[in-house]
Parts: sequence; structure tokens; C-alpha cells
Amino acid sequence: MEIGVDIVEIARIRSVYERFGQTFMKKILTESETAQCLSKPDPVASLAGRFAAKEAVSKALGTGISKGLFWHSIEILNDESGKPCVTIHSPTFTGRVSISISHDRHSAVAMALYEKA
Repeated sequence: MEIGVDIVEIARIRSVYERFGQTFMKKILTESETAQCLSKPDPVASLAGRFAAKEAVSKALGTGISKGLFWHSIEILNDESGKPCVTIHSPTFTGRVSISISHDRHSAVAMALYEKA
């Protein structure tokens, strides 16, 4: 098992989003993730949570972003109960990743657990 964690200031993500709008969101998120974020009362807080989650997943996998995995390679969607679920879009990936995301007014934090196959 491997773990990864990341924390991000929501104000930092909000600043980038206000400057670049949906262009920034589309760079980081898949279409399905974008739709889920835009359905939230504060889409930027949800975007910040997914940003932190993707960073945490990349740390747990030991790849980082851009070393075989890219922003769209990691997809985090909520199931019917609201639980975030990770899908890795890579033909070489084996294993399972679990994720937990939380945020308050200031920060979003995520922790990922990677269980190798």
C-alpha cells in the first residue's frame, strides 16, 4: 500500500479560475468531472478538492503529474451517495485507489490510498 496527500488553498484555485475560467477547469478536469463541479453551490471549492485529489493520487502512485499520468488520466467522480471514486485511465495501471476529499472555507485536502494488484 502507498499513500498520498495534498492540500491546496481554495483562494489560489479561485484566483486562477477567475482569470482563466472554464479553460483552466477543462485543463484539470474531464467533462464528467466538470459537470459535477458545476452542479455544486461553489464549483471552485469542488474544483480545488479534485485538484488536491489528483495530486494525492499521483503521489500515492509515485508518478506525479506528467510522468506517465496526466490530469485527465485521473478521474474522480462522486457515486450516488456522494462518495468520491477514482478511475485511472491508463492501460498499464493495475490496482485500486481509494480517495477522501474534504474542504472548508480556506483549504481543500485529499488523501489517496493505492493498493497494488
